[in-house]
Amino acid sequence: MSSKQNDQAEALRQAIEEVTEHQNEEKEQIIQDQDEQLEQGSVEIDILNLPPRNEVHKDKRKIRFKLNLRLLRFLFIVVLLLALTGVIVWFI
Repeated sequence: MSSKQNDQAEALRQAIEEVTEHQNEEKEQIIQDQDEQLEQGSVEIDILNLPPRNEVHKDKRKIRFKLNLRLLRFLFIVVLLLALTGVIVWFI
């Protein structure tokens, strides 16, 4: 029974090795194609292998904060009071 399990495991290992070898060959071929295109001066974009949109548009330098209605109302009242006190001080 253990030899049968060994055979199954060996068959799976071989299948995985074949797949990884095939993937490596494809990657090497893609790299060679890209090098040739760069030498020729024309680059074709493979639209199926583009990075996700959120990675492309991620900008870590931006600091975003939300102004909720309470904070906006508070700031409006503070500015209004400052303007009112400025007008009062100006005429006194």
